[in-house]
Amino acid sequence: MHQAARSSDENVAGVTALADEAVERRKFIRKITSLIIVAGAVLITLYVWGIIERHPRTDDATARANVVGIAPRVAGQILKLNVQDNQAVKKGDVLFEIDPEDYRLVLEKAKADLAALDRQIAQARSTLQRLEPLLPKHFATAENVDEARTKVTTLEAQREGAIATINLEELHLSYCKVIAPFDGRVINLNISAGAHVTAGVPVFSLLDTTKWYVIANFREAEIRHMAPGSEAIVYLSSAPNQRFRGKVQGIGWAVKPEGELDLPPSGVPYIKRELNWVRVAQRFPVRIEVENPDQELFRMGASAVAVIKGPPTK
Repeated sequence: MHQAARSSDENVAGVTALADEAVERRKFIRKITSLIIVAGAVLITLYVWGIIERHPRTDDATARANVVGIAPRVAGQILKLNVQDNQAVKKGDVLFEIDPEDYRLVLEKAKADLAALDRQIAQARSTLQRLEPLLPKHFATAENVDEARTKVTTLEAQREGAIATINLEELHLSYCKVIAPFDGRVINLNISAGAHVTAGVPVFSLLDTTKWYVIANFREAEIRHMAPGSEAIVYLSSAPNQRFRGKVQGIGWAVKPEGELDLPPSGVPYIKRELNWVRVAQRFPVRIEVENPDQELFRMGASAVAVIKGPPTK
């Protein structure tokens, strides 16, 4: 009986020992698992940080294109307006036409003046040709011949000026048709046919859609990882699933200091500082030329994301 009790106690002790061992094993496995998770998280964090450090990324970016004010080179009343606001146009398209009648009349007068001058030159030459043979026979004086030669020379010089006037008036007449200088889109059109326009004063603007770029503002510590020629990737907020190739064209060398008055206007860009851990980091504009823009997606001022893939390849 005592032996049976002793055997039972031994079995209980064995089971307890096995249970304690299993508990310790589970604790050990949990510790190892926790260490692996922590180590993995640290490695992933370092890996991601390394990628971000080598390939800077910013969502402080906007799509841009050049905008040109379309100003006539002559004044007058708009006879025909051939475009509408936001319309796409091709290089060489006639945007609008200014009434050419005044310039046509001026041109006709210049041509008539030239014709009258040619008649005077012909008469002067005829007089000179008549007097020159008479000089040796003393039927004409040297003074008469010199006066005739001087008149011919003077009229011929005036003729050159008359031709220049005709060329200028022909140019003015051609300026009555205002031509698109490049492919683009009409913007800010708020005028109608019949309006009077002034030479040199823009009537509307034309957005140059032949070349798009992105201005991306990167922190000052990030610009050391890029240089002109660095490859970049651009995403538009309106089409986040499409990626566009780009190259860094240049990195801004000047921004207006915080709180400094821009008087007189200097043209230096102002970029608001942002809190970066314990420091206030300054951002500098980086211009990225887009190599494969989609004309249906790119719009002036559209929000974008820019990623620098690394230094330029040699």
